[in-house]
Amino acid sequence: MSKRGRKRSGRTRPARKRRRAAERPAVTGAPVDVPSAASFFRFCFLDAESSGLMNRATTWLGPFVGERDKDAVTQIERATSAEEVIDLVPLATGAGEPVWQERVRQFGPEAVPLISQRLAVLHETQEKQLRDMMLEELIGALRWQGDAGAWVLRQRFDDLDNYGRCLACVVLGLLDERPAADKIWHFYQRVVRNHRQNHFVGALWGLVDLRDERAGEALVDLIAQGRDFYELYGFLSLAGDARVIVPLLSRVAQEPRENEQAAMALVSIAHRVGRDTFMAELDKIATQESAQERRAFAERFFSVPESRAREYFGWFYRGLTAEDLARVFPARTQAET
Repeated sequence: MSKRGRKRSGRTRPARKRRRAAERPAVTGAPVDVPSAASFFRFCFLDAESSGLMNRATTWLGPFVGERDKDAVTQIERATSAEEVIDLVPLATGAGEPVWQERVRQFGPEAVPLISQRLAVLHETQEKQLRDMMLEELIGALRWQGDAGAWVLRQRFDDLDNYGRCLACVVLGLLDERPAADKIWHFYQRVVRNHRQNHFVGALWGLVDLRDERAGEALVDLIAQGRDFYELYGFLSLAGDARVIVPLLSRVAQEPRENEQAAMALVSIAHRVGRDTFMAELDKIATQESAQERRAFAERFFSVPESRAREYFGWFYRGLTAEDLARVFPARTQAET
């Protein structure tokens, strides 16, 4: 994994892709074929295995990366204190990024207050791309700091810009920081109104990972509005409730381009809510069919094992695999390297 930091010509980094994903329009009917910045960030910091996989993805940028970044790597490796490592965060790009993250983790709790101090003044950094890169690294580093990291993110949340808050929501969810749920929900309500950016996806990840019921409420509104984004059906599989059954059934029937994803999300929801609830929702729209026909139709979803839906939306339920990475990002990676 790699990000944009210092001004160096010819650099292409996955974090730049994250920021471009965050800035792409999330409008009704707009096809979205890659994950948002928030999801890409979550891939990177979900667990140790995913982080390692994303770090190895630096090789996509070509063999020149190691040579180009060797001076940065050397500086990071030679740092003798947590403060010095935190000061070197602008060098955490390309081959320097996994080295920087590793050094921060080596200092453990000692690095936490230093990260907090840096987040408090990061808004003073004028160059947006540099500021975004440092947000990613500093917030990502807090993911491994447990309760102390969660506390810093809650304390500094209002000091961050929307991109930073989006990432903070992701990490708060991964850290299972349930006291942050209201803060995440209020942020979601504010940013979801902006149809030009998809920072709301980070808030949704936070709510879903915290198993907050308001995630289901948000999904009801989003599907009712026709808001299409890459993570929609995966989120529905994870957290959709009975209220989205009817609109999903409508999509299965009316939108062949999307019906497979909608159908697999319905499989997850059907197993979660049970036959009685599913049939009650189906009865609302299948008014011309007999009871036997409705039961037969519903059985199409219950006959599919829930495990198959989990595998269909694989990376929503587990860490990334190399196959996931190649399937999700190949075209974009090749086009921008």
